[in-house]
Amino acid sequence: MHYNRLFILFAALMVASSSAGETPPRVLLDNNLKCVDLSDLDGDLPLELVETHQILQRSEKWEHSTWKNPNWPAGGGVSLGYPTVVRNDHGPQPDGKYYLYYAHHNPRSGIGVAVADQITGPYSKDVTVPGRSDNQVVPSFHADNPNPDDPSHNSSPWVVWNEAAQLWFMYFHYFNHAHTKTNYQTTALATTADLASHQWTVEHADGTMPPWRPVLPVTDAAWMNEASSYHAVQCLPDGRWLAFLRGTSTDGTPPALGFGTSADGRNWEYFTENPVIHQNDGGDGREGVYRPAFVGYLGTTAAGYPEYLLAWQESVGFDGDNRLIFGRTSDFKTVTRDPRGYSRWSPGDGCISPWRIGARLYLFSGMYVHVMELPVANDDH
Repeated sequence: MHYNRLFILFAALMVASSSAGETPPRVLLDNNLKCVDLSDLDGDLPLELVETHQILQRSEKWEHSTWKNPNWPAGGGVSLGYPTVVRNDHGPQPDGKYYLYYAHHNPRSGIGVAVADQITGPYSKDVTVPGRSDNQVVPSFHADNPNPDDPSHNSSPWVVWNEAAQLWFMYFHYFNHAHTKTNYQTTALATTADLASHQWTVEHADGTMPPWRPVLPVTDAAWMNEASSYHAVQCLPDGRWLAFLRGTSTDGTPPALGFGTSADGRNWEYFTENPVIHQNDGGDGREGVYRPAFVGYLGTTAAGYPEYLLAWQESVGFDGDNRLIFGRTSDFKTVTRDPRGYSRWSPGDGCISPWRIGARLYLFSGMYVHVMELPVANDDH
């Protein structure tokens, strides 16, 4: 099983410090693997925020929807967001800057990029993308189609560093033009070795429209036979890849959540127990839309099993009063809900991209980054 260099470095520090009779410095898991390190929490994850910063606003033509919008490139519904953040400290040009990838969820959204020196911004869209005059690194299929009602779009980007492949992986969903009664939206994969190049390649497949490989496809099971989209993907401390999945059904039931694992981030096996988290799972959840948010590592239990924090969102009715809720799991098949209930704040649509610095957890959602103050025993990171 592959272990990335961060864990090897951690082990080396432990050995060196132990040999010297010193307490080893604590090394957090790499934020770029998207499984946020919460193993030193001295209490529960807060339900409140301490700060919120706006990081996105519409400034590019492509950020305006074309759908039934005769005023394009002005007007259109506002759904800008779906942010994911990584730090460019891997690959051939590690400039140490924060790279924010985002989209909207209307035609004809692509995936845009903005760059900042600090985690809270400001994020600049003034970047040079080869072959383009804007900041889209993965433009939508049919992006230049003059038909204003073309439903083509890419959305919900999620970027993770793949240490074994020495590549950045971007998962994103797209409108599937080849669908029949099912498979309206599915998830593709784009890769780059060099974030600073702004050159991404979508993995190809023949016989599909667009010609992209559905890396996290829809299933025959009803819970995810219409759309496979808005997924949170992370590499766990044991080297496994985990996908926190959101599926929608042709029967009209609200979206439900499940899991899949992979050895390489490309080829996935979905759990037979899916969906694991849904409206009638016995947890007395809300009767609305369920969304994956993020995954955190809590360390090991007294019995020696790894324990993880799950964060997901539930709404009232179809999509009202969206709130975050936490749970704990060791196997991603049984989940114990946080008895405190829901967050005191409302996230945006899509997953929530986490980033930890010291005792602060930065949660990217919608057009904002929200800040939590973590209850940690010693802030020595």
